[in-house]
Amino acid sequence: MGGSIRDWFIALLVVAAVLFGIYWFAMRDAPEPEVPAPVTEQPPVADSGVDLEEPEEPEIPPAPEPAEPKEPPRELPALNDSDKEARNDIISLSADGALAKWIVPDEVVRKWVAAVNTATKGDLMHKNRPFTNLQGSIAVKDLETRTDGAKVYVLSQENYQRYDQPVRLFAMVDTDKAVGLYQFWYPRLKQAYGELGLKNKNFHAAVLAAIDQALAAPEIEGPVKLVRPTVYYKFEDEQLEKMPGLHKLMIRMGPDNAARVKEKLRELKAALQNLPSE
Repeated sequence: MGGSIRDWFIALLVVAAVLFGIYWFAMRDAPEPEVPAPVTEQPPVADSGVDLEEPEEPEIPPAPEPAEPKEPPRELPALNDSDKEARNDIISLSADGALAKWIVPDEVVRKWVAAVNTATKGDLMHKNRPFTNLQGSIAVKDLETRTDGAKVYVLSQENYQRYDQPVRLFAMVDTDKAVGLYQFWYPRLKQAYGELGLKNKNFHAAVLAAIDQALAAPEIEGPVKLVRPTVYYKFEDEQLEKMPGLHKLMIRMGPDNAARVKEKLRELKAALQNLPSE
């Protein structure tokens, strides 16, 4: 993990955006278990602490944990004092500071870790997210009326385009720098993960499991049909409606964006698996 101090500093910008990038751009406007009606979304209410949303702990395959870098670029801040540095590092990923509006200012490391833990089950956090909501509302088009009188809608191209910017930012991240950042911050990530009180203490394994959950999202050909039995939209296909929230959101971002995300995640996973271990 060589390179100049500047490169190392830039690497520090990436841990949340890359490792959890799929969580960041895919889950901002994703209420569960239903797709919301087309109304303007409100920013999440700030809560104290970190909501684990942990009904049960999934089985996660073990993975060798990464070793600390031989030449760290700076002193690793204490977990309780890491918010400012962690947030600034993430924001600095974009030259124009475009990430500033997305990243919460408090409990940054802990909230990203909790989000990853939730993603290992294919689920999404709804409280204490490490990011703010995607603005705007879900975009649909009328398709047809069924014989039972129910109206059928489809996700529109405009809805997919809502995800274009975060997907582009994620796809452009330098994977080598991201892995260097992850290796540097891993002791704090592991510490925050240990605070969740889970049987599994291996955060690296949880990261890989979360990536696998995103990669497992099905690829849907043709229009994605929705119905609106109440105030919320649902997938017309009952099998799709029963899918975990992360999979639903990969569908809602559109096939092109989902393909770009999966390509980057496969690249990232391969690099993470090649990290020097303890």
